[in-house]
Amino acid sequence: MNSKVLLPVAAVALLTLAACSDPETPAEATTETPAADVAPVVETPAEVPAEPAMAPAAETTDMTPEQAMQAVQAQAASMMSDEQKAETIATARKTAEDAATAQGLTPEQIQQAGDMAEQATRQMLGLQ
Repeated sequence: MNSKVLLPVAAVALLTLAACSDPETPAEATTETPAADVAPVVETPAEVPAEPAMAPAAETTDMTPEQAMQAVQAQAASMMSDEQKAETIATARKTAEDAATAQGLTPEQIQQAGDMAEQATRQMLGLQ
């Protein structure tokens, strides 16, 4: 029961952290132009092909779980420092232990949940 709940939570947390951009890269600059300098141009094309509201990403539909794991590990290896990896592991463990505590589990089960989350996070980061 614990592994069915906690491992996906740890995986989601890790994927979320891995998807974040490198904090050293500058943010995209927004350019604001005064309204007096540039007049808005509105062009209506004769025929506009209808696009689906949300087109599926080609790279995610054909990806197997193993390929996803390898992609996350490669991204973690190239973008995360050892300190960030250690912080991610500690956060995953604490989150799992907090979730287990909130469910009213025994201290042994709480410890086991933390161990499982730590192990899953280490695996996702490629540290095992």
